[in-house]
Amino acid sequence: MTATHPGAYSADDDLVDYILGITFEIWEEGKVDLIDQYYGPDTLVYSVDGITRGSKAMIDGTQAMLAAFPDRLLLGDDVIGKGDSHDGYSSHRVLSPMTNTGDSMWGPATGKSVRIMNMADCVVEEGVITLEWLARDNLALIKQLGFGISESARLIASKRTPELSAWFVEETERLSNSPKPVDDTVLCSAGADPQQFSQQVLNALWMTGDSTTIESAYAPYSIMHRSPIEIISGRPAIAEHYAGLRGALDCTAATVDHVAVQSAGVHAVHVAARWAVCGMHAGEYLGVAATGKPVYIMGVTHRRIVDGRIAVEWTVFDSLGVLSQLL
Repeated sequence: MTATHPGAYSADDDLVDYILGITFEIWEEGKVDLIDQYYGPDTLVYSVDGITRGSKAMIDGTQAMLAAFPDRLLLGDDVIGKGDSHDGYSSHRVLSPMTNTGDSMWGPATGKSVRIMNMADCVVEEGVITLEWLARDNLALIKQLGFGISESARLIASKRTPELSAWFVEETERLSNSPKPVDDTVLCSAGADPQQFSQQVLNALWMTGDSTTIESAYAPYSIMHRSPIEIISGRPAIAEHYAGLRGALDCTAATVDHVAVQSAGVHAVHVAARWAVCGMHAGEYLGVAATGKPVYIMGVTHRRIVDGRIAVEWTVFDSLGVLSQLL
């Protein structure tokens, strides 16, 4: 390995311990070079605001982030995974408090303290992350920093590469060939079939607006964390939130691409779902009137399900990255 400080974790460690441990080493202990040990030279990281290829590019990106936010922490809220560090899959929810004391891609240093929530889904093979999907919380970040939303979205759009544009096209074609939702399907049990449960809920939230499914899936007291600065309480408010998204982004296809599950006792289960939707900009979104442009969204949702209903949900997708596709 080329890392200056050999990392403490390997394929022989428990998957959750491995994910939490390498994150702590890289960020809290500042051993950025360990990325070269824990990620491969060809590892791809997909996000709506860009695709990163290889550990070297990841090291450069991490150092740039630390130059702007030198006290950034990556605090593991949860890891929902399956398999092990030899052959596994993890969905990692991270809370990041940090202070903007250096210039960033968004603009000059503001001196402001912020909190963001990101989620990373990783394929782990023999102690190395070989593929990752990263759902960022860029909108919450620039709101707290005080930068303009449209200006920041245009900045993302200006940096879009041909590779990222091609990925949007490929993903839209893949989603367009996926099965269409069936309105009269009885909601599956999350414990018995978490994949089907997650797909049915995704369809109802983003495509059909089926109130029966939403009422069956969510407890009346359910809470949704969209970011540390946007928390929605109660089933009616959650349903209203998604109705607003459906009005703005007319989604024509939706897929749940990966699910991981962990038991949380006799009556509860934690479910992580990585999903994607595509459609058309049909109504006002973040202050921008309908453009008719195509839109692609990739997100990750973690759910705490109690007695068959969603009690708490954490959902991250890059709202600013979505806006960048419309400007």
